[in-house]
Amino acid sequence: MRRSFVLLALCGALAAGCGAAERAQTAVANVPTANVAGVWTGSAGAGGRFMPVTMTLTQNGTTVTGDMSVGGRSELTGGVKGSIQGELLILSLERVTLGELTVVQDTMTGQVSAGFPISLRRSR
Repeated sequence: MRRSFVLLALCGALAAGCGAAERAQTAVANVPTANVAGVWTGSAGAGGRFMPVTMTLTQNGTTVTGDMSVGGRSELTGGVKGSIQGELLILSLERVTLGELTVVQDTMTGQVSAGFPISLRRSR
């Protein structure tokens, strides 16, 4: 009897967790897609070592393309492509996925796959 109760409780917790994840995905899907078109400048780095970053992005619906330049990091410089869903921007270079960036109006923050925090502002 006790095993049945524990199994039932675990199943209930699992179902509740799945429901919460589904609600979070639905909430992200219902957020208006951010506009990321333009020139973004800022820096990436940590521990006192920062590199200048410039991105020029164009957007067609949820599809994003452009160019990115990271001072001193040739592997993080070149054409980028990706998608935007709500405020979540996922970008990739030809050889590496950069990661997920959060866009709020004229500010873009996140962490690129090389492990560096990144902070950019859109030029007006």
